Amino acid sequence: MQQLQMSDVEEILGDLVAQAKEAFGESLKSVVLFGSAAEQRLRPSSDVNLLLVLDRFETMQADAYREALRAAGASIRAKAMFVLAQELPVAAQLFALKFYDIQLRHRLLYGADPIANLIIDREELKRRLREVLLNLSLRLRERYIATSLQEESLQIVLAEAAGPLRSAAAAMLRLQSNPPLAPRDALIKVAASYDNKSYTDAVESMSQARQKELLPAGQAKTAMLTLIDLACQMRQQLEAMS
Repeated sequence: MQQLQMSDVEEILGDLVAQAKEAFGESLKSVVLFGSAAEQRLRPSSDVNLLLVLDRFETMQADAYREALRAAGASIRAKAMFVLAQELPVAAQLFALKFYDIQLRHRLLYGADPIANLIIDREELKRRLREVLLNLSLRLRERYIATSLQEESLQIVLAEAAGPLRSAAAAMLRLQSNPPLAPRDALIKVAASYDNKSYTDAVESMSQARQKELLPAGQAKTAMLTLIDLACQMRQQLEAMS
């Protein structure tokens, strides 16, 4: 997808919300924009993420919305999560890290805000964070071995690691009772807290890869190995928390 202006994205989102209201009628309670689009930090490869909260999910209504969502997916990479209102508390418990990230980065497009007062359980957030950090370490090790001789592929893996690592950092700050920060800023703060310049350098390299900047030869390899170590350090610190 070519880089769109936010004004173009907003126009398509306006149409998408209007068609959701028409398709779902009174069953539609809320439409929430979340992630990088809510921060107005879209990149060409960014998804435009939506949460639609419904009273019920019925075939005729879903079918009526299908073409609108398909078209928005093609034009602005729109993706939608459909959650029943009664499922929200359970979803926030089982997907605590995801919904905490949505709380940090969301904008209401229609209806009442279903996220602002959603309770994210501390223990569930900690449990999910442990899973994400360990899974990230395991996946990055495998990806390093598979792609370390291919600089371009390694940069793609590096860029893809940004989302989960940033979300993990934001959650860690919450568990430490720090003021909430956007995930990008949270990772910078967490990396700096270890007083290891290689961590902050690796986070910067990851941001450059995410912006599709060409890294100097060997830099992606060094950054990947350092980020694996950072994820391990974060998980060890998490395990030591009461």
